[in-house]
Amino acid sequence: MANPNDDYSDIVSRRQFVATAGASGAAALAGCGGGGSGSGSNGGDGSDGSDGGDGSGVIDTALVGATNNGVPSNLHVNPMGTQNYDWIAGNHIFERFAAYNFSTKEFELAGLDEWSFEETTVTLTLRDDLTWDTGDDVTASDVIRQFRLMEKTGSALWDYVESVEQGGDDKTVVLNLAEPTNPEIIKHTLANGDLRIHAYGPVYEEFVDQDASAVQEFKWEEDIHGNGPFNFEEKRDQGWTLTRNESFHSADNVNFSTYELLTRTDNTALQQGLLGGELDVVTSLFTPPTTVANFPDRVEEVQLPAKWGYGALFNHNDEHFGKREVRQAVAHVINRQQVAENAGPRTKDPAPKVTGIAPADQETRLGDRFDSFESYGMDASQTEEAASLLREAGYSKSDGKWRDGDGNALGGEYLTPAGWTDWTTATNTVVDQLNSFGFDFDINSLPIGDFFSRYIESNFTMGALYWLPGGARSSFPYFPLRWQMKIPDISGGHGFTEGEKTVPAMDGSGEMTIDPLEEIKTVATTQDEAAARETIQRVAWHHNQNIPVLSLVGKVDQSWLTDADWDVVGPDDPARGVKWPSHWLPKQGKLSATE
Repeated sequence: MANPNDDYSDIVSRRQFVATAGASGAAALAGCGGGGSGSGSNGGDGSDGSDGGDGSGVIDTALVGATNNGVPSNLHVNPMGTQNYDWIAGNHIFERFAAYNFSTKEFELAGLDEWSFEETTVTLTLRDDLTWDTGDDVTASDVIRQFRLMEKTGSALWDYVESVEQGGDDKTVVLNLAEPTNPEIIKHTLANGDLRIHAYGPVYEEFVDQDASAVQEFKWEEDIHGNGPFNFEEKRDQGWTLTRNESFHSADNVNFSTYELLTRTDNTALQQGLLGGELDVVTSLFTPPTTVANFPDRVEEVQLPAKWGYGALFNHNDEHFGKREVRQAVAHVINRQQVAENAGPRTKDPAPKVTGIAPADQETRLGDRFDSFESYGMDASQTEEAASLLREAGYSKSDGKWRDGDGNALGGEYLTPAGWTDWTTATNTVVDQLNSFGFDFDINSLPIGDFFSRYIESNFTMGALYWLPGGARSSFPYFPLRWQMKIPDISGGHGFTEGEKTVPAMDGSGEMTIDPLEEIKTVATTQDEAAARETIQRVAWHHNQNIPVLSLVGKVDQSWLTDADWDVVGPDDPARGVKWPSHWLPKQGKLSATE
């Protein structure tokens, strides 16, 4: 990797090398300790008196970022195929409908020119200048095709949309709602950062009449056409190469020719890339305080609310962890405060209660009922409570381990993603706590593709997984409460079954029967705030008692920019409040190459 003592002239040479030689050249150069000029014969370094551009004001240089989602040669850019989808590359290639700005707490339109909300209709107007990189318009037909595929794949949008049709012209889409719906629900759904306008007709039309599995298994690796600020150029083991999309509606804001996304397998490699000057931006990266303190002045941190964080996932089909008492025992054993302190006290906060509501939102959303929710011991391992639950469920302890009636130890593999250093620390803490109590877990750290595959295939007992879907939508409990039951990211591989559930009553006596998925769906289709609040609390209570996913730790997102060789807007500019700055700022003209 680049020597952290290299001066800026060396760093500039490396950047020009990336622009001309691609990510493979950058990776080779990064392994060297020396400096020297790395630019090729057409490097456009300005030595001939030019600005290094092509005469159009576009500078022939590369913004160097990274992907840590796996080796690009094994990845694809079909957002509907969650297995091995590289969202970092996809977010540059495809435009979004809209975005939520955490600084202004307002929505900003992107691929849309307008959205309007009537009682049972939502009208979406696409930008007139939104085109595919072929120069062809993105039309209402493209978006309708995408929405119909989303219906097949169980998108939350179709909880309240009854049908979709073209409006008065080929840039207008009308969503017909089953009943009056809170506009905030629709806005958050469309502004979700994972939702991109991507259903290019020549590629996706064939899936419209096929089963959902066809589009979910499709790996888009060839004939890739997008409508975002950058085009797909090439992918290799060493990284992705994207080039400026001249057809993009705001192409004039992008004044550099290339966006490189180098392959980096873990957080340490990303941190070193920032430290040594190899990387200009990193989309999202946990960095501990000691490392932040060592970053040079050119590196800027942008903190954003994550509404996301480390949780524990159970396989509800497992003969042991499918039992509510076992899941509750696990919750009692884990000291969430300790997990947060070990994994990152600067950026982590333990969930006050075990439920599907983000930590900072729990007291507001649960109101007077907050204290009645079981905490399971946020800052303690409640071993007596856990032991009592296991005994009630028919387990006993011998030779330091909890065992079933056949003498088998209660545990198995605990899956965790390789290279996510803060999650590695969190997993080590969780498993140490569980094994100290008498469970018998072994950590299995897997590459991200294998990690998600095991969950999708329901081939696991227990492991780490985020417990909130993330982003602005997670501040509205409808989304995370529903998500924990469906988990589309793993195709519902945790095996939580739909239908009625019986749990202790909220008033402390007797029982209550609830169909949590059906109840939470009603929140999207009611404009009665009191009724929505009551439903949210009832479903949250179900999650607190039945534990579809174990809520452990929330977090603050850290995104990284560098300003030594790039013009970057200052910290007070609200544009930095959109996730992610490395995606959003370039197309706003607020992260640009210097002359």
